[in-house]
Formats: sequence, C-alpha cells, structure tokens
Amino acid sequence: MKKILFVSLFSVLFLTLNSCIALKSDVDMAKSELSAETTAKMKILEENVSKSVKEEIAKLNARLDEIEKSQQTEKQMQKNKIDLSFNNLEELRETIKELNQRIDNVDMTAQKNSLFSEQIAALEKKIAENEQELAQLKENIASQIEGLKPVEKFTVTKEGIIRLPESEGKSYNQLVEYTKSESCDPAIARKAWEVYADKWPESKKCDVTFWIGETYFMEKSYNKAIETLQPIEKTYPGCVKIENSYLKIAFSLFYIGKVEVANAILESMKEKFPKPAFPEKVKELEDLIKAKMPKKAAPVKKAEPAKNTPAKQQIKTPAKTKK
Repeated sequence: MKKILFVSLFSVLFLTLNSCIALKSDVDMAKSELSAETTAKMKILEENVSKSVKEEIAKLNARLDEIEKSQQTEKQMQKNKIDLSFNNLEELRETIKELNQRIDNVDMTAQKNSLFSEQIAALEKKIAENEQELAQLKENIASQIEGLKPVEKFTVTKEGIIRLPESEGKSYNQLVEYTKSESCDPAIARKAWEVYADKWPESKKCDVTFWIGETYFMEKSYNKAIETLQPIEKTYPGCVKIENSYLKIAFSLFYIGKVEVANAILESMKEKFPKPAFPEKVKELEDLIKAKMPKKAAPVKKAEPAKNTPAKQQIKTPAKTKK
C-alpha cells in the first residue's frame, strides 16, 4: 500500500514537474514571441515615427523655404518699388517740364488763334449780313413782281403793301366798306386812302379827306381829326361830306373837353342843316353836351313892397340905460 502511495505520489510529482517544465518552456516561448513581437512593433513604430517626423521636418523646411522666398520676394518688391518711385519721380519731373513747354506753346498758339478767330468771326458775321440782305432783296423782288400783277380785291401783303383793284370805283367802294367794318385797322385804312389818292389824284378829293379824318377819329386822335376835317367846307364847297365832317368835329371837341365849342358847332349845324342827315348822331351829341353843360341858375325875382307899407322903415334902437 505504501508502495502504491509512493508510486502515486512520485507520479504526481513527476507529472507536476513535467508540467512546470512544460509551463516554463511555454512561458519562455511566449516571452520570446512577445519580445519578438514587441521588437517588431517597436521597429515599425520607430519607422512610422521617424517617417512622420521626417515628413513634418520636410514640411517645416519647405515652409521655411517658402517664407524665405517670400521675404526675398518682398524685399525685392520693396526694392523695385523704391527704384520705381525714383524712376517715376524723374519721369514725373520730365513730364511736368514737357507739359510746361506745351502750355507755353498752347498759349502762344491761342494768342495767334484768337486773332484768327476774331477775323473769322467778323467774316462770318459779314457773310450772315450779306445772306440776310440777299434774302431781303429776293423778297423785295418777289414782292415787286407780285405788285405788278393786278388784283380784284383790296389786299394788304405781309410786308404791309397796299394793293388796290385797277377799277377806281371798285377800289373806292371796297375802301369805304373796309373803313366802316368792325375789323378795320385805322392805320391800314388811312394808308390805303393815301394810296388811293396817289393812284387817282383828281378823284373824290373831299371824300378821301373825310375818310382819312375818320381814321383819326377812330383812333381817338381827336386833334388830328379836327385838323384834317376842318378845311373841308372851304376847300371843297358843296361836298356831300360837309355835314358829317361838322358832326365829327363837334364830337372830337366834346371828347377833348371843349364842350361849349362843341355846343356852338351843334347849334350852327341846326341852322345850316335843319333836316339833319344823321339825326340819331345829332341827338346823341346833344344829350352828351346837356349832361356836361353847367345848369343856369334861375333869375331871382325882387319882392314888391306892400301898398300900405312904406318902402323904407326907420328902425329905432332902444336907448341905453344910464347906471
């Protein structure tokens, strides 16, 4: 039994020892493998770290090179700017000098050109005046040519030229109609009557004088109307316009304030023309004069003395009382 136990114990011990040996061997092998693995990892890590460090160092060197190049470039640019500034300054001085010379030349040229421009302006003005005179001459020639053509009606050209028909009677009737019309321009009518008088100097002298006086009356140029109409009676005795000329003279005198003279002419007309040809106008003037003439005061009647009353009475004043 003891032998069996011993054998068993020895077997267990042997197995344990073998197991320990095997375990140690395994541990050593594991250590060896771990060490190899760690060495390999460390190597890989060192290689990676070295590569990263080298890359960073390379990047830093590249950045430093760029910075250096940039600084070099900036220095060169600053230098170029300085050089350019000096060059520009010299160029600017030369440019200013050249501009001053040009200005002097321009001033001299302007002085010369001002003389030429004045001469040119004078010539242009003269040419314009000649063209205007030529145009006016053409208009005058055209008007004269037009004036040679006969007309059938009393007309006034745009230049103010009076045109009358070739028939004396037709011209007279048309002028009378125009002078009496509401659209009559007294100045044009007067000028037309003067043209009529020049064209037919021996025809209707009294009538022409009356109608010219009428144009002054229409213009309210009453003094000129009186001056024109007053000689009609003596110059043209028997003229049918005498009564009307008296009437126009009386109206004109009234309008300029000579009411009494106008009234005297009106009274003489009543004697000279008992049956007036213009009764309405006579009545109108008569009413105007009456409104303006001062009213005469009625004569004062003297009181007759009573039959039993003495003409003169003595009036006694009472005596003063003595104090």
